[in-house]
Amino acid sequence: MPGLRLESVGNAVLAPLDLTLAPGEAVAVLGPSGAGKSTLLRIVAGLLPHRGRVFLGNEPMTGRAPHRRPIGYMSQDLHLFPHLSVAGNLHLPLLFTGLSRAERTARVAQTLKTCAIAHRATRRPAHLSGGERQRAALARALVRGPRLLLLDEPFSSLDPTTRRTLWREFDTLRRAAGMTALIVTHDPEEAAALADRTVTLRAGELHEERTTPPCFSSTTRRCAAC
Repeated sequence: MPGLRLESVGNAVLAPLDLTLAPGEAVAVLGPSGAGKSTLLRIVAGLLPHRGRVFLGNEPMTGRAPHRRPIGYMSQDLHLFPHLSVAGNLHLPLLFTGLSRAERTARVAQTLKTCAIAHRATRRPAHLSGGERQRAALARALVRGPRLLLLDEPFSSLDPTTRRTLWREFDTLRRAAGMTALIVTHDPEEAAALADRTVTLRAGELHEERTTPPCFSSTTRRCAAC
């Protein structure tokens, strides 16, 4: 059973494309600006109308409202609510889950701990560093326990040292959870560090697929020759 399956998915920006991700697989989507990378994520998340069909496993997602899809979505702009604390930002996605208040509080606390941001739970986004905001946004995407994680250039605004630290942390976390992920990036190095496989979009068309470059170790997720 696939983790994600797209069948002839397209719209005014994307030519109809087919793409399958195995359960637990991370695929990076490379390509220039305007190629349709973010559009693809927004279609999968249920935020844009489209042709074709989207499946998680064998379960159809097409026509299902975004908050009814077991999908975590972290946009490039993060979209943390500035008037809420970090913990408050994580509580919001849980309001539609049917969990009790105690269960929501426990879920938030565990996710903050997992993403190494529990010490900033009461802070508002304006009082966080860049890396802390990224961790908070990732925690919010993960708090519902999604079957699929969508990341739109999640670490592009960070300095190189912080970015590489978060690459390692994210890869370890995702693999431990066995989570399927679709990751948009402009950076081939980021794609190699985070993904098992890469696809390339140009002018809305899927042009090539390739595995992670062989110089990257599957266990350390960094160049084995460096």
